[in-house]
Amino acid sequence: MTALWKSRALAAGVVAFVMAPALAWADDLNCPTPPADPLLEFLSPPPCDSCAEAKVEMDELRTIERNRTEAQAKHALADYEISVTRFLDGADIKFDAAAFAKCKPFFDKFSEKTKAAAEHAKDAFCRRRPYNVPGNDLQPLQTGKNSPSYPSGHTTYGAAIGAVLAQMVPEKRAILYARSADYGHSRMVAGVHYRSDVEAGKLLGLEVATEAFARDDAFRSAFPDAARCVREALGLAPDVPKDAPQAAVEAPAPKP
Repeated sequence: MTALWKSRALAAGVVAFVMAPALAWADDLNCPTPPADPLLEFLSPPPCDSCAEAKVEMDELRTIERNRTEAQAKHALADYEISVTRFLDGADIKFDAAAFAKCKPFFDKFSEKTKAAAEHAKDAFCRRRPYNVPGNDLQPLQTGKNSPSYPSGHTTYGAAIGAVLAQMVPEKRAILYARSADYGHSRMVAGVHYRSDVEAGKLLGLEVATEAFARDDAFRSAFPDAARCVREALGLAPDVPKDAPQAAVEAPAPKP
């Protein structure tokens, strides 16, 4: 758990402990008042639509869209699916699908935590999607429902699931962390999230995982069996190695 707690301390040091109500510039969204959620203390409010930072982020999305290749678009569209199997597929990590199906209930339960945290944060900050800002010229790959933009729910899930899998399969830790970053980047390639949405999702997802390891007794009780299930589905020895090297978090390799 050392890597998770170090990352939590870093997040706490660089993110302002600020809670914000639904923001005035997002009055076209229906954002109910979220329940109190201490995880939101790790997120600062996003920039307003007319702020300089948001304009820079919008320009970045235009550049990504202009340079988007067919392969990148295909990968980003596939990443619209939120699931642990899509997460692994996108990292080119091979697994036995039938064997992994036995592990799925553990991850389905965990995904409820990431979804709740992301939805609470979205309702608290109520930021418009970049493609809904008046005057934008983005052409997103797919829009779906008009949910708030900040933070990215896909990135929240990707960061959290990557952290959990890294504890189960430390031999692939660098690949899993890179995939977490890539999962979030797909949302920018798709034109549906700003960079600040993605960065907030990374922080929130990591905190969800940290809280699960630290305080969720049901999660901790189920974790050993789930880890053995995952390792067997990946064709690895069932026991998590005690001396696996602590791989650094790596940036994702560019998609072709």
